[in-house]
Amino acid sequence: MQIKLSNLSFKYNKKAPFVLNNVSYTFNTGSIYALQGKNGAGKTTLGKLILGLLKPTKGEIYFDDTNAIKISAGKRADSIGYLFQNPDLQLFASTVLEELTFPFELKKELTDEKKNEISTLLEKFHLAGFEKRFPLAMSGGEKQRLALATIMSRNVDFLILDEPTSSIDSKGQSFITSFINDFVGAGGGAIVISHNDEFLSNLQNVTNLNLDGGTIYEKKN
Repeated sequence: MQIKLSNLSFKYNKKAPFVLNNVSYTFNTGSIYALQGKNGAGKTTLGKLILGLLKPTKGEIYFDDTNAIKISAGKRADSIGYLFQNPDLQLFASTVLEELTFPFELKKELTDEKKNEISTLLEKFHLAGFEKRFPLAMSGGEKQRLALATIMSRNVDFLILDEPTSSIDSKGQSFITSFINDFVGAGGGAIVISHNDEFLSNLQNVTNLNLDGGTIYEKKN
């Protein structure tokens, strides 16, 4: 999968300055993109534009050869997973199991095959035995693993992770590092927004990017 930004610009209202200004860049699966920049540089805004939570003021986003304007936010979520800095924002069910099964029950797609996939995800994300737990009562690392499991239940091609180490301990950081490396190694793609240089240094196949003054550019090592 390819995500292409073409002269992308965005501001929050007519009188506000541009947060992003004529940004052009192409992200491909098979690579990790470490996106850094000062607070307020527009990193999270860029992620939300790609996912369809915000609409560009000017410019286009393409998924492969399709203009993203033709794809709803719901459809984008089938191929792009977004991990918020605060996983509480994407957990809403009363139990861990319901968090994973509800979207498929709603679409009448909770087949035996999908139930088996969910059981595998519970094992992979160290959540087996947590099925009846209330998600918002879990630790930061447990919430993050659950949020990731819900994303991976959709078999996405690309991940956008916003400060994924901000609320987890060293064990959790080790897990998220291995998860991202394995996901991309299997053919996925990832945009990682982070200020944690030590964490970023443990990721593989990384392209280091900086967002500054509304422009994105590759950092030279």
